Parts: sequence; C-alpha cells; structure tokens
Amino acid sequence: METAEHQTKSSSVVVYRRLLKYLTPYRKLFFGALAAMVVYGATDGAVPYLLKRVLDDVFGAQDENMLHVLVGVIVLLALVRSVFGFLQKYMSAQVGLGIIKDIRNEISLKLLNFSPRFYETHSTGSLISRVTNDTLLVRSALTDATASVLRDSIRIIALLSVAFYLDPFLALIAFVGFPLGIYPVILFGRKVRKLSRRGQDQFGGLTGILQETIVGHQVVQAFSREDYEHKRFSEENERFTNTFIRAEKYGALSSPSNEIIGSLAIAAVILYGGFSVISGVRTQGDFIAFVSAIFLLYEPVKKLSRVNNIIQTGVAAAERIFEILDIEPDIQDKADAVPLDPAGADIEFKNVSFSYASAGADSSSDSEKIEFALRDVSLRVKSGETVALVGHSGSGKSTLVSLLPRFYDVEEGTLSVKGKPIDSWTLKSLRESISVVNQHTFLFNASIRENIGYGKLGASDLEIERAARAANAHDFIMALPEGYSTIIGEQGLRLSGGQRARLAIGRALLKDAPILVLDEATASLDSESEGLVQDAIDLLMKGRTVLVIAHRLSTIRQADRIAVLKDARIVELGAHDDLIAEEGEYARLYRLQFRDDASFETKISHAAPIQE
Repeated sequence: METAEHQTKSSSVVVYRRLLKYLTPYRKLFFGALAAMVVYGATDGAVPYLLKRVLDDVFGAQDENMLHVLVGVIVLLALVRSVFGFLQKYMSAQVGLGIIKDIRNEISLKLLNFSPRFYETHSTGSLISRVTNDTLLVRSALTDATASVLRDSIRIIALLSVAFYLDPFLALIAFVGFPLGIYPVILFGRKVRKLSRRGQDQFGGLTGILQETIVGHQVVQAFSREDYEHKRFSEENERFTNTFIRAEKYGALSSPSNEIIGSLAIAAVILYGGFSVISGVRTQGDFIAFVSAIFLLYEPVKKLSRVNNIIQTGVAAAERIFEILDIEPDIQDKADAVPLDPAGADIEFKNVSFSYASAGADSSSDSEKIEFALRDVSLRVKSGETVALVGHSGSGKSTLVSLLPRFYDVEEGTLSVKGKPIDSWTLKSLRESISVVNQHTFLFNASIRENIGYGKLGASDLEIERAARAANAHDFIMALPEGYSTIIGEQGLRLSGGQRARLAIGRALLKDAPILVLDEATASLDSESEGLVQDAIDLLMKGRTVLVIAHRLSTIRQADRIAVLKDARIVELGAHDDLIAEEGEYARLYRLQFRDDASFETKISHAAPIQE
C-alpha cells in the first residue's frame, strides 16, 4: 500500500515538473506575476499592525496626528494592493492562456501526424476532450494553483510573522494544531485525483456519443432512435456526473476538516487571551490585532487546502494529455529519406502482405491467426499507366491503394516507387505526388472556393474556377446564392453527392499530382450525376499514373490493365477482352456485376462536353 502511494506521489511530481516546462516561454511574465503576488501577499501583514495602532494610539491615547497618518497609510495600502492585485491576476491569465494555446497546438500537430491505425483505437470524443477540457484543467493546476500557492504562502508568512511579533506565546497556541490540518488535504487529494482521471475519461465518452449523434443525426432519425440515443447519452452523463459529485465530496471534506481544527485553535486563543486582557497582562489593541491576524490567516490557509484538489485534478488531466503526446507516430520519415521527384515514377508491389488487426505479429502461430487484407500481392504499374482494381467487397482493393500514400506501412514484402522502397522518400514529397478521390468525399465546413483551393494553397480565383469548370462544377456553383463564396456546411451536406464528388475532383485537378488514386469515386451516384462526374474523371486521369477501384464498366475498359482481387490476392491480371476470353474470375464478375451496366457507356457518350 505504501509503495503504491509512494509511486502515485512520485508520478504526480514527475507530471507536474513536466508541466512546469511549458512556463519557459513565459518566464518573464510569470516572474512578474510572482513579484506582484509577493507584494500583494505581504501587504496582508500590515492590516493587524494598523488595527493595533488604531486601537492603542488613536482610541487609547487619543492621538489626533496618528489618526491622520493612519488614514493616509490605509488609503495608500489599498492603492498598492489594488495595483499589484490587478497585475498578478492579469499577468497570470496571460501566462495561463498562452500555455493552453501551446499545449493545444502541440496536440493538434501530433494528431495530424498519426496514421489511420491510431484513430481506429482512439475515439474522436476522447481526443476532443483532451484538447478542450483537459487543457483548461492543466491551466488551473499550472498557473492558478501555482499563483495561489505563492500568493497565499506569502500572506501566511506575513501574517504569521506579525502574529509572533505581537505575541509569540499566543501564536504557539494558535498554530499547535496546524500540522494536523495537512493530513486530510493529502488524503482527500489522492481520492480527488483518482476520481478526476476517471471523470475525464468519461467526459471523453460523453463527447464521443454527442459527436456521433450530431454527425449521424439522419441515421438516428431515419431509424426513429431519438429515445434510444437520448437514453444512451443520459446514462453516460449520469455516470460522469456521479463521478465528479464524488470528487467534489472529497474536495469539500478538506475544508471542514481544517475549519474544525482551526476553530479549536482559535477558541483556545480567545479563552487564554481573554483572561490575559481581563487580568491586564495584555492591552485590548494587542489582543484584537493578534486575533485579526489569526482570522486573516483563515482565508489563505483555506485556499491552500483547495489548491491541492486543483493540482490533483490538473495532474490527472496532464497525464491524459501526455499519453497522446508521448505516442510516436507509426508512419514517419526515415532518417535518410529524400524528396521524391515523381516524374516517370513506376510503382511496384512485390509480395506485399498486410493485416489491419495484428500488425507486427512475428511468430508463426500468430501469423496463422491473422486475417490478411492483402496476401502476397505483386503488381507493377508503369508511369502513365492506368490499372483498374476489381473484386468483391473485402477483397483488398481499398487496402492496396491505402498503402501507396503510406496511410499504412507494408508489413511483409516491399512497395517501391521509382525502384526504391517507398519509405526512402519523404512523406511530404510522396503525398504531394498523389491525389486521392474517395467514394465518401470529405469536404470542410467552409466556402466552395476554400474547398477547391485546398488542392493548392494560395491558388488564384482564376485557377480555382478553371479547376471547377474542368470538373463540371462551375455551373452548379454559379447557381448557388453566393457562388464560390457559398459555405457548404459540415462535410458538404448542403450539396448533393454528385456535387460533392465534382468539388473533390476539382480539388484533385488543382493539386495536379502525377499519381492518381480513385477509390470508387462514382459508386453512390445516380446516372445523370455519374455522367458529369465521369467526364471530369476522364480529364483528371489524362497523363497520370492511375490506380482506380472500378465501379463502372466504362472505367474498366479505359484501363490499360485490370487486376482482379479475391480473398486478399490478385488472381488475374490483364486487359478486359483477354480476361473475358479466359472465362475466369473477371468473366464471372462481369456477368454478375457489369453486364447490366453495358448500356451506361452510351449515356456517357451523350454527356455534356468537358470545358477546359
């Protein structure tokens, strides 16, 4: 038990020391705030002394000159406290908000560099809560708590000094129970930290449920699951609330504990001091000044007892943040990686195997249990060649094209570009050489201009319009109320599927990358929309090296070769007519999936001409 408690304490210290490093860029402001706190806290000690002078010199000795002096001193003291009180709060706020900004930027950069594998095991809600809620708790622990510890400690020291100066014996009586007040602070602080960590994890789950409900609101309503989702949210909210109620309970218990101990000490002081005033050992001024110092001590001591709870909550939040910051991205540049010049780039998959579930399994027994998404796949795509990938759902098509931009790394075999392993090239240069257009188009909640311009940052309005025209998107854009300035909503939900697809193609056209990946870009469109999108795709494919997951027969026939995948392997490779003649897997797929689509080629030929 003692070992566990020691480890917890040691962990808190390590985490808090790491947090203190974020103060470095703001050290001048921070030390300025500390200096203001010292002055502000030290002025507390003047209050009991001034009270003694008022009682003894003004009221007791009837000294009118001292009355004038003390009034001036009191006004001056109030001005000093006001100025330095403002400075310490304002500068502390600047430091705290700056630290939040830096931590959020660091988390954001980290999240941007994680591969899809990371997001398969971390919920969106949990990640958002770390960026939003946890950083606020860290700020409270780092700046507010640190400021409170210093400010209130200075106040306590100043008031203690005055108390011992006024009456050492009464001071010893008053503070004999002070060490006893520390124990409940430590005891309840540990419980607060444990419950705070649990509550912050639950807050991530709560945020995740809310995020899913908002994004998937159409599915919720289509299945009439409003009551179900409300119940799911309410139950998680109940657990979250109960956890923090328990944390607040333990946090609240520390103050009453200190109050009981403090009241006993004050009662002893009043009892003994009262008898001494009655017996003439002490003046009323001495005793009232001393008692006022004791009562003034009550507030900073009480605040310090709360600070431990703030620190423990912040440490729990910091642990969750550091968990993310300490994860190394599994996809990153090698030390000797060089920029890729994609001109004339051949692509070669050689004996490539990949599994989503058990990457890195190295024993034969583990390998037997792995369900491979790709198994011993070999394929070479020459520069400027178009290769179509066909096969049933789950055959490995999307996995194959996901390896090319290194969304995932190959586990077995090699993937080469220009004759070198793909990790020989820097990630930035590799991905800048590849355009990807997916079936599920993602667009930002921004203007159409910004969404197309995402393909080339800093592109002119003319370049964006040319890309939109080439993607058969200009006409529908101009029909919108604000044209290219129209905000399209989260994930582009204000647009139809065909319109979203054409914006994605316009974005890819503007990027003008030499390698193109098309992942069933027309799979979910109606015939009219697909005709317009297909025209745009035809233009996009010209002069590029293309890997296309085919959905329509017309796209397949345009390909130089067709790779047929089945059970995570390439089982056939060749041109359309040759594969039909072989009467193998492709011929069977053609009869099942593509035969009814033959008439679509006629529709394509009558579609609107491409505008360059």
